Amino acid sequence: MTLKLFESAVEWLYVNYYRTTSKEALNMGERALPYASYVEQRGMAIRPSQSVQDIYGKDFVYNPKLYARDYQHFADDWLSLEALTGRELSVLGNMPIVCHEAAVTEAALDLFQKAGLQVPSVRYTYRNDLEYIQLLHKLRKQNKKIIFQYPHPVEEVPSDQYWVEPDVLAYVSDKRNIPELVPPENVPDRKMMSLDQILKEKPALPIILKTGDGRPTSGGCGVLLIEKEEQLYEIGESFGDLSNIIVEEYIPYDQNFGFHYVADKTGEIRFLGKSEQIINEDSCFRGSWISKDEDNMSHIIEAGYRVMKKIAEKGYVGMAGFDVLIRGDRFYFIDLNIRFNASTSGLMLYDDLQKKEGKEIVRLCNLEWQDDFQDLVPILEKYVMDRQFVPLSVLDAGYFEGENRASKVIGLVTGHSREEVTGVLDEMDRDGLCHRE
Repeated sequence: MTLKLFESAVEWLYVNYYRTTSKEALNMGERALPYASYVEQRGMAIRPSQSVQDIYGKDFVYNPKLYARDYQHFADDWLSLEALTGRELSVLGNMPIVCHEAAVTEAALDLFQKAGLQVPSVRYTYRNDLEYIQLLHKLRKQNKKIIFQYPHPVEEVPSDQYWVEPDVLAYVSDKRNIPELVPPENVPDRKMMSLDQILKEKPALPIILKTGDGRPTSGGCGVLLIEKEEQLYEIGESFGDLSNIIVEEYIPYDQNFGFHYVADKTGEIRFLGKSEQIINEDSCFRGSWISKDEDNMSHIIEAGYRVMKKIAEKGYVGMAGFDVLIRGDRFYFIDLNIRFNASTSGLMLYDDLQKKEGKEIVRLCNLEWQDDFQDLVPILEKYVMDRQFVPLSVLDAGYFEGENRASKVIGLVTGHSREEVTGVLDEMDRDGLCHRE
């Protein structure tokens, strides 16, 4: 028997030991080795190069939830928003987290464990927006400082409950302030206009319109590509404040990347890596290829470092991802996402994935499952045990009312080539795990 086959056989034995009931394991005494312990001994545990706890310090609570009033500029899929509250579980260290109960089910935690991931032992959960607000009030009474990723209304969360000042979060999240943070040669031409002005002046098309109401956006929401004049007459109040719209030059690009940085509590700034954005026909984000290769992009990385330095000087601590369009020898920062981004966790885990799995190709993907959640678990487990998939968030749709709710899965498909990763994704699709369109 080859060494590889022997190791596979040993792993199978340990996994099946782990699947025994807790009573059986208890009767086995010290002979029963938990799978997590086996993962550790095999050196298969996957840890971030720097945890969120390392970045911010101890005794804080991480809160990735978007406030309900601000859902407008994000995906209209409510469950996908709640799935985001579990996306950073594996990179927090042991920092407590606020997240939806459906993202930390026993089945999800078991999958994380089998993948070799560590999740916080303290998880503050809620089931709806009312419970979420009640939870924030409870944490305030306990004098817990919270690391918010998004500013919240002052009537719900006073400023002394924030780790990073809310005014700082509001400033860096406001798209109107991008020209103050980015060198002018790296910003597309833009100006503020009302919809009435746009209709009257009729700027040359195509143009990009972005909400200018100061609230954060994500995944292409709150952004419109206008190619035909009739599109302007279809814009309604749902887009945001129609008296303050950012009108931006359209950049036909060769490449679309995210460049990711972190500023820690000491003020040190690090480049985390880059993500090649995957965009659908509606210009909505649908995943990325992530890597740490610089690929002759040191000049962009250095420009991004200077932008991050300005952001840190405002008092910000944490993650940021800058959307950059590359056209010939020019590059443009079209958005600054000053928070955890979709690709951030994958970049934080990338070193361990490369070192312990020997895989340099990593694809972040957002998947959906239309059937019963219990039928999803063994399918995910198969890919986890084959070391092809690292789950980041697994949301059980059964926790939500209504029909045709799809369970959400965010994770990393790994491989030795893009062809191999694409093959795994095709197989997942045949198993019923479909990409979000």
